[in-house]
Amino acid sequence: MQFLIISCFLAFSFGQQPPLTDEEIQYWVKDGFGNLDVDPKDGILTQEELGKVFSTGDTDGDGNLTRTDFGAFMGLNFPFTDQLFNLFDWNKNGVLSKDEFVDKPLVAADQNGDNQHSRQEFDDFYTKVLRRFNQRLG
Repeated sequence: MQFLIISCFLAFSFGQQPPLTDEEIQYWVKDGFGNLDVDPKDGILTQEELGKVFSTGDTDGDGNLTRTDFGAFMGLNFPFTDQLFNLFDWNKNGVLSKDEFVDKPLVAADQNGDNQHSRQEFDDFYTKVLRRFNQRLG
């Protein structure tokens, strides 16, 4: 399994799956952070670290993640791949730039302005995001 946020998305669409339990949401958030926090594994996600994750997912090296790249990167089991892709695609052009995948989410979730995600900041932000997506299932 690759990583979060960020590893639970492409296989299901809204009409095909029941809402997640709170425990399942927490699992995906915890799994996502663990898969992103790799170098170093220190409980902090930096812009550089997330940039490496982006580069890994950018399989053709064009500086963008397509919906296919993102889906492959996230894995087949995450229930909200399309919704998360659409959330990150700020300019709605159908691809994710590094700015959209790394910089903007980092700023959005950074509660204390230190330009990185602590474990708590990540958990708070993405738990809220997944709960919003989940409400649409029920």
